Amino acid sequence: MQILFNYVADNQIFFLILFGMMILIVILFGLYQKQQRTIRQIEQTVEDERNFYQSFEDETSHVYLCIRQSDLKILYISSNLYTVTGLNPESVYSDIEMLSALVSPYDARKIRKELTTWNQTDTLEQEINFHKLGSEQPYRGKLSLSAPADKDIYLLVFTDITNEYQLRETLYEQLDQVQKESLAKTDFLSRMSHEIRTPMNGILGMLNLAQKHIDDSTLVSQYLGKTENLSMFLLTLINDILDMSRIESGKMKLEEVPFDLTAMAAKIDNMFSGSAKEKGILWTLQLQNIDTPYVIGDEMRLSQVIINFISNALKFTPEHGEITVTFRQMGIIDDKAHLMLRVKDTGKGMKAGFLDKIFLPFEQEDASTAHNYGGSGLGMAIADNIIKLMHGEILVESEEGKGSEFVVYVSLPVAQENIDDLKNSASTASQTSYLEDQTSSEQDFTMEGLHILLAEDNDINAEIAIELLELDGAIVDHAPDGAKALEMFDHSIPGYYDVILMDIQMPNMDGWEATKAIRDLPRTDHDILIFAMSANAFVEDQRHSLEIGMNAHINKPIDFEELRQLIKANL
Repeated sequence: MQILFNYVADNQIFFLILFGMMILIVILFGLYQKQQRTIRQIEQTVEDERNFYQSFEDETSHVYLCIRQSDLKILYISSNLYTVTGLNPESVYSDIEMLSALVSPYDARKIRKELTTWNQTDTLEQEINFHKLGSEQPYRGKLSLSAPADKDIYLLVFTDITNEYQLRETLYEQLDQVQKESLAKTDFLSRMSHEIRTPMNGILGMLNLAQKHIDDSTLVSQYLGKTENLSMFLLTLINDILDMSRIESGKMKLEEVPFDLTAMAAKIDNMFSGSAKEKGILWTLQLQNIDTPYVIGDEMRLSQVIINFISNALKFTPEHGEITVTFRQMGIIDDKAHLMLRVKDTGKGMKAGFLDKIFLPFEQEDASTAHNYGGSGLGMAIADNIIKLMHGEILVESEEGKGSEFVVYVSLPVAQENIDDLKNSASTASQTSYLEDQTSSEQDFTMEGLHILLAEDNDINAEIAIELLELDGAIVDHAPDGAKALEMFDHSIPGYYDVILMDIQMPNMDGWEATKAIRDLPRTDHDILIFAMSANAFVEDQRHSLEIGMNAHINKPIDFEELRQLIKANL
């Protein structure tokens, strides 16, 4: 029994030990499983974080850094740090201060100042200039620093915004330019309104005075004379404004046709020599080394520039002064004639401070200039733009009380074709001018007995033209549009009409279309004189009138003395 008892007792102990071991194994197994679950969770978290950060690396312009708050140890840097900044990630891992090498001391101080007041709730953003290591090109970057709630980390995002910044700056510059242009246009319109209203006030005032003194022919004549002067000033102003408008809109086109420099100089001499003599000014126009006079360019626009300079010289040069105009050919290089055109006077000159503003629209030396001498203040701006279109330049020298000198330097291609035609036309023009001067000195031309067909759609313009033409002895038939003018001419006996005066802008058929149709008629007189009388005053319009077959283009308002001389010269 004792042996059995001892055996049972021993087995109980064994079973207790076995049971205890089984419980321990279960506990250890449970702990193992828990540990494995924890490991798997950690691995999953790490994998998720790796995938999360890896997604950042796909953004090549963004660099992401994860920094532990407690000791500012860098936990993560996206792999594109070197590509964006030129910094080695390993060096930054070991020393966070390496980041400061990207920015200037000024930006570094600015960032530190922002950090001292940062509440760590909002995202701190700061734009900086930075230099990519190994590159001298300046870059623009943006720092974004955030502190996620309940996490011992800072998330720093550094973004290269160089392209965005440059685009933004370009847009700012464009906006600034648009605003400046808007202000310039507002100023232009304000000045234009003033310049137009001033002569208009004078015109209306003179006409009002003429009405009040209608019985005093002497006073009425004086008032009407002043009205005419103010009207001519207003017309010049409008022409200048139209020229400036075309220049600013890029619509002014230069002609490229052969012309004779010597003939151009002769025209200018004929235009101004008489006025200078009447004013008691010594006038000289000289040609120097013009060995190749035939060039290709825009004679009318080049003449416009020189005429503007001479007109100003006549205004500001007193009696017994001198005006010298020089056409000099400095040489022929690569089939281009290099020219110097100079207008020098001994007039009042200009203050040194005004020379920097002389080519700005509406600029005049002082308020007394417009009052004493007239002018719109646009002529110089137009001249400067015309010469720039010709790829030339204008130099100005002036001394107050001693005079001014304007010099144009321009290069024009030498004309290789149609030189004989140019020579013949220049000779004919010279002979015509001489004969006209002789004829006008011997007798006055009138339009007595001329049959004129007037195509004009505006009733008031038609009434004025008809009365003035009839007062000069002409017989006038009126057509209200181009279609009616074509019909009246086609139904007339050949040779019945001597001249057709054709408006351009008309209903049904404009003047250009009517002219082409008349030129195409199977009549012996289809080459009848046709003069455009139009408010289309641009040089391009005048050229088009000649191209479609008109004999001349006269701008409105019509100078009837000019019309009389034009008819006399062509009949």
